[in-house]
Amino acid sequence: MAPFYPSGVAMLFRRLQWTGARVLFISSLTFGMITFLGLYVLSPLFSYWFLGSPLQFWRFARMVPRLTGYTYRQAYHYLRKDFSPPIPITSPPMRGQDLTLLQINPLWQHGESCADCGKCCRKMDCPLQERETGQCQAYDSFFWRYFNCGRYPSSQAEIDRYECPKWVMRT
Repeated sequence: MAPFYPSGVAMLFRRLQWTGARVLFISSLTFGMITFLGLYVLSPLFSYWFLGSPLQFWRFARMVPRLTGYTYRQAYHYLRKDFSPPIPITSPPMRGQDLTLLQINPLWQHGESCADCGKCCRKMDCPLQERETGQCQAYDSFFWRYFNCGRYPSSQAEIDRYECPKWVMRT
C-alpha cells in the first residue's frame, strides 16, 4: 500500500524530483561539454535522455559534434536571457501544449499533428531533427518533456519567432 502524503507534501516531493532530474541532466551535460570526453563516457545516459533509450548510445555518439555546437549556442542564448521560454527548474515535464493558452489554428489542415512542418526545429538548427525525414529523434524523450519541446509554444512571441502555422493563442 502506498504511503499517504498530504497534497502539499506530495507536490513538494514531485517538484524536488523534477528539479533533481533537471539538475542531474544539466550537471552531466556541463561536465560533458567541459571535458568533451565526458560526452562519450556518459553516452548511454545521454542516449536515454535525448533518444529515449540507453541502448542507442552509438547513435548518440555520432550526434555528439552537432549536439555540442547546438548546446554551446543554447547556453549562449540562455545566458544572454534571449532563450525562450525560460522554464522554471521546478516545473513539471510536459507531453504537450498548454491548451488553456493555445488552440489549433483554424487554417491548419493536419489535425493535431505537426505533420512535416518542423519550422521551429529547422529555425533552431536542432541536431535531433532527422535531416532526411524531418522527424524528431527525441520525441517524447526526457529532454523533449523536461525542456522546451514538449511545451512549445507557450507564448505569442514563440509562435511569431518560429513562424508556427499550427498554433494561435486563445483570446
